[in-house]
Amino acid sequence: MATIHIVLPRKTMLTKKHSRRQDNQIIATNIDVAFIVESIDRDYNLNRFERYLVLINEGDIKPAIILNKVDLISIEDLNQKIKEIKERFNNIHVISTSTVTEQGIEELMNYIEKNKTYCFVGSSGVGKSSLINNLLGKSKIKTKEISDSTGRGKHTTTNREMYFLQNRGIVIDNPGTRGVGITNVKTSVENIFDQISLLSNDCKYDNCTHTHESNCAVLSAVKRGDISKSRYLSYIKLRKESEHYEMNDVQKRDKDRKFGKFIKKSMKELKKNHEDR
Repeated sequence: MATIHIVLPRKTMLTKKHSRRQDNQIIATNIDVAFIVESIDRDYNLNRFERYLVLINEGDIKPAIILNKVDLISIEDLNQKIKEIKERFNNIHVISTSTVTEQGIEELMNYIEKNKTYCFVGSSGVGKSSLINNLLGKSKIKTKEISDSTGRGKHTTTNREMYFLQNRGIVIDNPGTRGVGITNVKTSVENIFDQISLLSNDCKYDNCTHTHESNCAVLSAVKRGDISKSRYLSYIKLRKESEHYEMNDVQKRDKDRKFGKFIKKSMKELKKNHEDR
């Protein structure tokens, strides 16, 4: 039976919005690096990366991205996706891996340093446990076969578990998350969307919401194409979620109604602009 000798103070903390309540749910604490894992076939989504990066930034944790199951696509498609990530997120390390061909496993192992703690986060079935098994050099974590009906990995990990590698690095396996809920992380949203935050200094109004105001530098940049419409909408959505967390129930219902209309209108404009090209 394990014995607890000491409880360490929390230096860093990774949290997300609880799926059923308004409060935060702690994912892990005292993390040095958080690996955001996405499988390259069906799970790949830049907006989901963005959500995780906001939460990781809020916890004062260093992020890194793992693109897993790269044996399922061509090298040309892989390079294109890596290019998209690096264009959207500055100075973030990307590791391409496959537990089938063992591509990138050595690079991942070399990235993990002695006496540092690394947390693996991502959706169910992206291969987090399989990657850790490869790092351990044995099948210590139970995994399941790919589903015949969906082509996706099946959810196996149900609780958080810490493992110690031979190089004395520490890794934490987490259950897959269906949604990445944002709480009161307004500062971190601004940090991740630093280009938009910088432009907002040139807006006419100090309290500009960047949704309808005249002489809004952010909206002007979107119209010019300096900021993509999809990235702009992602910024607005994350910012609204953070603000929504702080409101009372009456304020939330009113905001939900107005924001729903705004998103619907913006998506129609985005679709129309795409069709006109």
